[in-house]
Amino acid sequence: MEIVRGIRHAALSCGFVLALIGTPQAADKVPAGVLEALGTGRPQELILLLDDLDIETEAGLRRRKAGLAYDDESILGFKANGYRMLKQRVQAELGPGEADLLAEYSHLPMLFVRLRTRAALERILRRPDVKAVYENRPIYPLLAYSLPFICQPAVSSRGMTGIGVTVAVIDTGIDYTLADFGSCTAPGAPAGCKVAASVDVTGNGVTLNTDPHGHGTNVAGIAVGVAPGSRIAAVNVFSGGTSTSAWLIDGINWTIANKAAHDITAMNMSLGDGGNYGQPCGNSQTNPFVTPVNNARSAGILPVAASGNSGLAGGMSNPACVPGVVSVGAVYDADWGGPFTWSSGCTDASSGPDRIPCFSDSASFLTMLAPGAFVTAAGIQLAGTSQASPHVAGAVAVLRSAFPSETLDQTVARLTAGGVPVTDPRNGITKPRLDLEAAAGPPVAVPALSFRGTAAAGLTLVLLLLVGGPGRRGGRKDPL
Repeated sequence: MEIVRGIRHAALSCGFVLALIGTPQAADKVPAGVLEALGTGRPQELILLLDDLDIETEAGLRRRKAGLAYDDESILGFKANGYRMLKQRVQAELGPGEADLLAEYSHLPMLFVRLRTRAALERILRRPDVKAVYENRPIYPLLAYSLPFICQPAVSSRGMTGIGVTVAVIDTGIDYTLADFGSCTAPGAPAGCKVAASVDVTGNGVTLNTDPHGHGTNVAGIAVGVAPGSRIAAVNVFSGGTSTSAWLIDGINWTIANKAAHDITAMNMSLGDGGNYGQPCGNSQTNPFVTPVNNARSAGILPVAASGNSGLAGGMSNPACVPGVVSVGAVYDADWGGPFTWSSGCTDASSGPDRIPCFSDSASFLTMLAPGAFVTAAGIQLAGTSQASPHVAGAVAVLRSAFPSETLDQTVARLTAGGVPVTDPRNGITKPRLDLEAAAGPPVAVPALSFRGTAAAGLTLVLLLLVGGPGRRGGRKDPL
């Protein structure tokens, strides 16, 4: 029997763990609370990761035969069809009334289901084609002019504006009626509209031309400010100020599925968690975002994410910690005065160009820095690594448009090799701050990179985006 389709609903369950499968002890890997809840008749909403090794192997062969660096529309279609058949086999394991299908994720080897019985979960765990089971976790939004600071006007004057490509902004939506986006009446209309698409994956009736929180509008405004010739695909993954891991995965899935339709080259996620990940979180059996990130990169989309606003000096949040994601911390772009006390509990006595705000998460594996305090875009001023990230996503659009034959690794090398070195006084770590003019110069050597690493086992993810940035007191009002 197939799983009965249900309404897309993302419960805010209290754990985020996966269960390894293929051994008699598989069920023991599931948090006790999940099994107990199912045993007492309380349904559980879970994300399943399926084994797609055969599909990925064949996709790689097809890429090499066609001389492609990334999946084209034909290969994406092949993978989607393979995922569909794989999911059908898993769904057949479940009897009538045992499960509801909440999201199918057409371009990912993942399913979001509501299971109603413990027996159903135990059968799922015994299947060799089910690699992992994750609980659905809540996500909250993270939290001018910065363009001259990153030398964007000099690049724009050379005609390098990101024309012909699109940045997917996975966030709280967008008010596309604003002049910053071309005063759109609908995506793509009128002719000067800079919004290629505006979609909602939550299924909760979100109005697509509004953004009550302002977060996604500000983030999208930053990206299109850096790349004024590009377009925005606004993917709303929030409802009532809250999202979940399932919705974020759905947003990434939409981005991959619509890559060709909108020429999407960059994917911005101003999202983060409150955990302290001191090393890359690349274990797909403990992190549900590893596979979506890998699939996005295989499609030629470069993921960019905020490092987090917890004030960490030796770690960052998820999904920024996923290998293959360009993780971005924040700097001040000017002397804004001070003192500023942030919601992370730290205080900056003063500010200045290329000084790192104390809220900005830092780690040895952080990719780079960009302006994040304070940034005005689309008429909204905010501060946070959320504002730093879209500067880089916009820069990616400029570079992918100007140098379309280069690989994603070469684009990252451009971003980092020419950046202004900034040292974090908290830990002595030096990282490049975005300099778009330098990045648009001659090509640079690409360092050896790996995107499928394994982090320490047992990491638990608590996704967290601080609305309006990390918050501030002392001298200025909070941005939201």
